[in-house]
Amino acid sequence: MRSALRRLSADPFAQAIAVLATLGAAGFVMLGLAWRGAARTTFVPLQSPWVLSGGVAGLAVVGMSLGAWSIHTARRDDAEHRADMEDLVRAAAELAEDVRTGRRPLPRR
Repeated sequence: MRSALRRLSADPFAQAIAVLATLGAAGFVMLGLAWRGAARTTFVPLQSPWVLSGGVAGLAVVGMSLGAWSIHTARRDDAEHRADMEDLVRAAAELAEDVRTGRRPLPRR
């Protein structure tokens, strides 16, 4: 269990996802605090600072963290795809070289 946790904490992808999840949770906390502050105030003009500072900023933090999460995941997926394509091209080049030099004959039909 500890070795799996250490391996997971050493992974840069897992670290970034943990930071972004924490940031998203902080944005939701900001939204909750803004709602609570605005709900306690009965005079509407005094609710505006709560809504503007906590609500809009909370939405911005949640949106930024989800956007960064999406970008980070897409970049990791693209890197895996690029590595797979490089392996495929390398294997095809080796096969072509083997056929060219005669080490591997073409299959007969």
